[in-house]
Amino acid sequence: MLIGLVYGSYFLYRRYVTDANDKRESDEYLRKLVRQVNDSPETTWKAKFNKFGVKNRSYGFKYTRNQTAVEEYMEHIRKFFESDAMKRHLEELENYKSSSLPKHFDARQKWPNCPSISNVPNQGGCGSCFAVAAAGVASDRACIHSNGTFKSLLSEEDIIGCCSVCGNCYGGDPLKALTYWVNQGLVTGGRDGCRPYSFDLSCGVPCSPATFFEAEEKRTCMRRCQNIYYQQKYEEDKHFATFAYSLYPRSMTVSPDGKERVKVPTIIGHFNDKNTEKLNVTEYRNVIKKEILLYGPTTMAFPVPEEFLHYSSGVFRPFPLDGFDDRIVYWHVVRLIGWGESDDGQHYWLAVNSFGNHWGDNGKEYMKI
Repeated sequence: MLIGLVYGSYFLYRRYVTDANDKRESDEYLRKLVRQVNDSPETTWKAKFNKFGVKNRSYGFKYTRNQTAVEEYMEHIRKFFESDAMKRHLEELENYKSSSLPKHFDARQKWPNCPSISNVPNQGGCGSCFAVAAAGVASDRACIHSNGTFKSLLSEEDIIGCCSVCGNCYGGDPLKALTYWVNQGLVTGGRDGCRPYSFDLSCGVPCSPATFFEAEEKRTCMRRCQNIYYQQKYEEDKHFATFAYSLYPRSMTVSPDGKERVKVPTIIGHFNDKNTEKLNVTEYRNVIKKEILLYGPTTMAFPVPEEFLHYSSGVFRPFPLDGFDDRIVYWHVVRLIGWGESDDGQHYWLAVNSFGNHWGDNGKEYMKI
């Protein structure tokens, strides 16, 4: 017994020393990356060392897909795209002249009676950015559609727990989450709503992907509202959308092994097919701008490089460009609420992140994409 205790203590000590050395080496590397950003005359943003930043590594997340359920979702998306509502939507986008788009736009200013647009969520120790961003867009658009009478936050917990095909704490698809909003509805969230967010927020800003395993173990679907002071029943608290769609050309994985993908009908894809030439980058941006200006915030997915986690201010773009793919920590989804131009005429998006108010520029970032 004594020998076993000695050996056990030794291996625990060795593990502690190894972890401490790895952390020190990682921090040295990331501090150097921060200095590179701040010292370069080529960058348009400033970094500040974030002790919660991480290096690129594989976490071995496992994803499962129900092919039948995903194919059913694809069929819903196709029907949405063929609907009369979508035809009117496309016509309104096409009829709005790009020359009328302002250089700067902030959805918070256009819809001041919709407080959800200013809300900066915190996904905490679950890789639920897709659900958080989708629920944010749903909340914003529900408020806008109601002319400011609906002010509740819709529940990302309802998505992450009860939408079996949307994703999990290792990531997911905001389009599936918005389709769930159409088909199954979303209950209210926030602190005082039916299903408040339940995942740990104390693990970092942002939390490391290493914390997602524990959250995934605890993830569950609760089809009842929180304790007794919330009087509404779960089924009665559901709020629905008319249809869901994607702006950007994309495909969707349908097979369990991830090898089979199908093309998703999209708004930009529609305009590409309609025109003799495909839209250029500026025209892509103009479609997205029209969407935000006319209907409200939307989601955007992008690969997060190591330096992004240390963003402080300015217009972010990856730096250095060399080795970008090797620095990708994970893919991430944010909520776009506007756009603008920097002093040197560079376009940027105004995005709300899901790392809480203490990250970045009060929880937001300006991105050149």
